[in-house]
Amino acid sequence: MALLLGTDIGAQSLKVAIFDQTGAIRSFDQIPYSIERPRPGWAESDPDIWWNCFCRAVKTCMEREGIQKEKIESVGISNMCPSLVAMDQSGNPLRPAILYLDQRSLSQSAKIVKIVGEDRLFEITGNRVAPGTYSATSMLWIKEAEPDLFRKVRYFGHANTFLAHRLTGEFAFDWTNASFTGLFRTADDRNWSEDLCYALEIPRHLLPHPVISFHRIGYVHHHASRDTGLMSGTPVAIGGADTACSALGAAVIDPGQALETSGTSDVLCFCADRPLFDRRFMNRCHVIPDRWLLMGAMLSPGAALSWFRDQCCSEERQIAERLQISPYRIMDLQAEQSPPGARGILFLPYLQGERSPVWDPHARGVFFGLSLESTKGDMIRSILEGTAYGLRQNLEVAESELGLVASEIKSVGGGAKSLLWSQIKADILRRRITLLNYQETAVLGAAMLGALASGRYSNYREAVSQAAASSARVLIPNPRLESFYARMYDSYVSLYLQLRELFERTSRIPPAP
Repeated sequence: MALLLGTDIGAQSLKVAIFDQTGAIRSFDQIPYSIERPRPGWAESDPDIWWNCFCRAVKTCMEREGIQKEKIESVGISNMCPSLVAMDQSGNPLRPAILYLDQRSLSQSAKIVKIVGEDRLFEITGNRVAPGTYSATSMLWIKEAEPDLFRKVRYFGHANTFLAHRLTGEFAFDWTNASFTGLFRTADDRNWSEDLCYALEIPRHLLPHPVISFHRIGYVHHHASRDTGLMSGTPVAIGGADTACSALGAAVIDPGQALETSGTSDVLCFCADRPLFDRRFMNRCHVIPDRWLLMGAMLSPGAALSWFRDQCCSEERQIAERLQISPYRIMDLQAEQSPPGARGILFLPYLQGERSPVWDPHARGVFFGLSLESTKGDMIRSILEGTAYGLRQNLEVAESELGLVASEIKSVGGGAKSLLWSQIKADILRRRITLLNYQETAVLGAAMLGALASGRYSNYREAVSQAAASSARVLIPNPRLESFYARMYDSYVSLYLQLRELFERTSRIPPAP
């Protein structure tokens, strides 16, 4: 049986998985790495680390299960987005990649608004502008802060552009990633905007040709074959952004379907057959034709939980290491001892600012309501609940403003492995949460794109019917908690509104001498 390889380049790890054509997992490996933060507000990653991790993970997957390279029929790529890579003529990175968490380009964001105007930008791209979140801001930062380096750039791309070039020697920019550049006509003809490139003085020739995500960009060349162990000549799909790949892997392909992806960020997205764009959402093309994803994208709730793990849970990490389990499982056990409402603690998960729906780069994380009775478990539960309150804000925008109705939300990603967190989301969102039989749907969706590129599947509906993940468990909201969580949610929303001006004022205070 033919085997399909997918990879997902994340903010904190790279994953490789090998599936058969029915979507059954044959082998999996995940290699962690750290986000580089050389200055406050910066978030970077070394693309060469991605490549080295990819090579190691592919070899591990093949060797662990005795898989011969001839059996792997195709390769597809998923990536965090944006993850801007400035490359030279040979595809080598000229500097570390600038990630979606990065906030350095505040002044460049303001410059884009001044030059283009918010209304015109939204009209062309279907999106607003925000530092790091749309990579044109980072391109301008490089141009202004590193002009000598900018003159050496042959192509800008996101992580999948870089990896696809390393594998095939070819450059391309897929539609799902291009949607988050701030230079792409997302709702129109799905091409670069010559007007925006001209207005912002970003040369159009620095942007590779935009293509659909199952486009076969090329074939594994002999140098990549030597480094990875893959067979030379294996077809490679350019792939797509992680949320869009997850939507394919979770069979979210028709209007009205909803998906939550819970990782470093947390995204609630809706599939649509027309561009029903709202400025509070992040809007992109799907990996399949004539579909769009409307995304309420929170910036860093998963990163907030990781931060708490690293800063406050050393004992839990030691116990988990001895038991050879995830430290998050130990943290869940502690949070389970905390009642709904976390004994009055509210948490704003804005450790690096926030995207949907408040769009505030100055916002910061807050534990509100701590008392002498508060426990570590209460604080952990407040992080889980704070994420769900933020998702509820985005759900209300989708339903009240766009007329989208989601009675069921499929949940995938690392956060979906926590039954406690998933039940909290069901209770606060007042919606059924469906957990799937395979949670790593980004890497599965990437593998499915590779198989479409190779011709294994004749179309995306065949790919979904044969290989997509299926329902494994449905979590039902607890009606007894509805009114309680409604009051807590109102306090959560009010807390940010009370602090918004203070966040902005505090951001203007320079560092201590």
